[in-house]
Amino acid sequence: MAKEQFLSSVYMIIKNEKGEILLQKRQGTKLWCGYYALPAGHVDEGENSYDAVIREAKEELGITLSTNDIVDTFVACRRNTSLPPYYDVYFEISKYEGDIQIMEPEKCAELIWRKPDEFPENTINFEKVALDLNQKGIKFSVIDEENK
Repeated sequence: MAKEQFLSSVYMIIKNEKGEILLQKRQGTKLWCGYYALPAGHVDEGENSYDAVIREAKEELGITLSTNDIVDTFVACRRNTSLPPYYDVYFEISKYEGDIQIMEPEKCAELIWRKPDEFPENTINFEKVALDLNQKGIKFSVIDEENK
């Protein structure tokens, strides 16, 4: 019997003082190009989820995170037809050092702040589902990516 492969990604839920969440518009990517999304990235080999979110925050947004300021929020097993299942870990970022900026302009067209009920229509749906479930106090779920 073949061993199933799993991939993992981390997502940053960064809120401002107005309760708005930071979104980035993806560009130049294989998946979800032109869609708004939470800042996120893959967990690389040898990393844990905390290492990955700290690295991704620096690489994508130019900010420095401390493990003490990262709040475990939500985990989803995301299933889709074209890739192995993903385990997605969503973190609330309560504090960071530096000014948020686009560090990878080849992958990010713009950064915007929006309240969850005001997200653009072209926001990645499974991320909206995860945020909604987390808001309801649910901490783990299986999300089918095809349900857009």
